[in-house]
Amino acid sequence: MSQQTDSNRLAQVMSAVRRQFPALVVLSCLVNLLLLVTSIYMLQVYDRVLSSGSMDTLLWLTVIAVFAVAVYSVLEQSRRMILSRAAGWLDSELNAPMLRRAMEVRLAGKGGRAGTRDVADLRKFYASDAILAILDAPWSIIFIAFIWVLHPILGVVATAGALILLSLALANDALTRNRQKQVAAATKTHQDAAMRYVDAGETINPLGMARAVFDRWRDGQGQVVAEQQLLADRTAKILSMSRGLRLVLQIAILAAGARLVLQGEITAGAMIAASIVMGRALAPIERATGAWHSYVAARSARSNLTELFADAEQRSVDAVSLPRPEGGLAFESVFYVPPGTEHPILNGVSFEIEPGENCAVVGPSGAGKSSLCRLAVGAWKPFRGHVRLDGADVFDWDPDELGPHIGYLPQQVELLPGTVAQNIARFREVDSEGVIKAAKLAGVHELILALPDGYETEITLHSRRISLGQRQRLGLARALYGDPALVVLDEPNSNMDEAGERALIDVLTRLKQLGATVVIVTHQVSMMACADKVLALKDGTVAAFGPRDQVVRPVRPVASKTVQPAKANLDGKQPPQTARGNLIMAAE
Repeated sequence: MSQQTDSNRLAQVMSAVRRQFPALVVLSCLVNLLLLVTSIYMLQVYDRVLSSGSMDTLLWLTVIAVFAVAVYSVLEQSRRMILSRAAGWLDSELNAPMLRRAMEVRLAGKGGRAGTRDVADLRKFYASDAILAILDAPWSIIFIAFIWVLHPILGVVATAGALILLSLALANDALTRNRQKQVAAATKTHQDAAMRYVDAGETINPLGMARAVFDRWRDGQGQVVAEQQLLADRTAKILSMSRGLRLVLQIAILAAGARLVLQGEITAGAMIAASIVMGRALAPIERATGAWHSYVAARSARSNLTELFADAEQRSVDAVSLPRPEGGLAFESVFYVPPGTEHPILNGVSFEIEPGENCAVVGPSGAGKSSLCRLAVGAWKPFRGHVRLDGADVFDWDPDELGPHIGYLPQQVELLPGTVAQNIARFREVDSEGVIKAAKLAGVHELILALPDGYETEITLHSRRISLGQRQRLGLARALYGDPALVVLDEPNSNMDEAGERALIDVLTRLKQLGATVVIVTHQVSMMACADKVLALKDGTVAAFGPRDQVVRPVRPVASKTVQPAKANLDGKQPPQTARGNLIMAAE
C-alpha cells in the first residue's frame, strides 16, 4: 500500500461503510412496516373482535400477528448482522494504517492522540443502535406505573415483560462474561504489541518492515475480531429475541385488554393506550446501554483519527521502482531541527561516501552522530538539504522498497514480539538460509542455538533472558539480513563484551570484502581498523572529513605522565596512555 493511499485511508473506509446504508435502509423499511403489525392487530381487534365477540377471530388474528413478528425478528437480525460485519471490517481496515500513521507522526516528533481504542470505539458505535437509549430509559418506570394505574392486570403483564427482558439481558451477560474477559485480555495484548511497534518505528520504518510487521499484527488482530464477532452474533440473537418478545408482549397486553373490555372492567381506549405505552416502556430495556457514552466516544475517536491522518508526514513516492542501490551515500547541506525547538542538531552537514567504503563517525556526545544515522536511513526528514543514496533522496524512497537494501542498528535495539528468526528476517517470509547466514556473520549463531527453542524462541516469552549485549548482537544480525548495500551502525559495541567486539571487527572486515557501504558511530580506536574515511562531528557541524590516515594519526606511547591538553581524543575525552587508544586530529 502506498503512502498516498494510507493518507486517504480513513475517508475511504468511512465512505465504504456508508455505502452499506442503502441495504440497511431497505431492511429498515421492511422492519418498520412489520412494526405496524401490532397497530394493525390492535385495530382489527377493536373493529372485529369487540364488535362481534368472536374468540376464534381473536385466535387467528393472534396467530397471524405472531408469524409476522417472527419474520420481523429475522429481518432485524439481518440488519444487526450487516452493521456488525461493517463494524468488524472497519476495525480490520483502519487498525494497521492507523498504526503506521501513528508511527510516522511519532517519528516526525508530533504528539498523536489516536490509538487502537479509537478504532474500537468507532467499531462499537457502528455495531450499536442504542443512541437514544439514555433519553428513553428514565421513562420506562413511569410508563409501567401508568399501566398499573389503568389496571393491575395490565400492570402485571407490563412488569412481567420488563422482568423477562431484563432476565434475557442478564443471561446474555452470564453467557458471554468469561469469553468477553478472554477477548479483552487478547485485545489488550495486541494493543500493547501495537504500541511497541509504534515505539519501534525508528527501526521498523527505515528497514522497510512496516508492511510485514503490521500485516502480521493484523492477522493476529483478525483472530481477536473473529472472537468478538462471535460474541456480537450471540448478543444480536438475544437482542432479536428480546425485540420479538416485546412485540409478543404487546399482543398479549392487547389480548388481555380486550378481555377486560369485554368484561367491562376497562374501556377500549385504555386497552389501546396500555398497548402503546408498554411498547415504549420496554423498548429502552432491550437496546444497548450507555448510548450517549458510545456516541461521545465515537465522535471523539473520529476527531482523533481525522487529526492523525491529516497531520502525518507525507512522502512523495515515485511510481517507478528504483534498482538495488550500490551504496553511495551523500549529505548535501543537511540541517535538522527537532520539532518544537529552534536550535539545529545538524547544521549544514555535507559529505560523500563512495560505494563500498567504510566511514567511521566520531565526536563528543551531543555532536549529532545518532541524528546523522537516523537521517541516513530515512527515519527522520531533514529540515533543509538532502540525504541521497545513489542520487535518490532517502526520505522520498518507499521504505518498503528501500528497507531490504539497508541495514540499521540503532543505539536502543528493539526486538519485537515474535520468534528470533522472524526478528532477524524483519518479519518477512523467513528464509532459513538467509537468517542463518546473517546470524553467523554477526557471530550469534551459537548464541541463538543456546536459547530455549533456538531460532524459534519467542521474544515475548524469553526476552528477559536476553541481555542487552545479546539484544545488540541479534539486532546486528537483523541489520545484516539480506546482504544490504548500506549498513549504518550506531555505537554497535556499546553493550558488547570483548568477544562481541571481536565478532564486530570480523563483521566490518567481512562487509568490506562484500563491498557494502558502512557508516559506524564509535568512540573506540579498534573499530577504525577497517575505516576508509573518518567523519568528525562537533556541535552539529563537520569538524573534519577525509581518509582515515589524513584525519587521524597514531601517537606513540610516551614516558611522561602528562599529555598536552590539545592532544585530546576525537570524542572530547583525555586519551589513555596506550598506543591502541591514542588518536589525534592530523590537522592539529
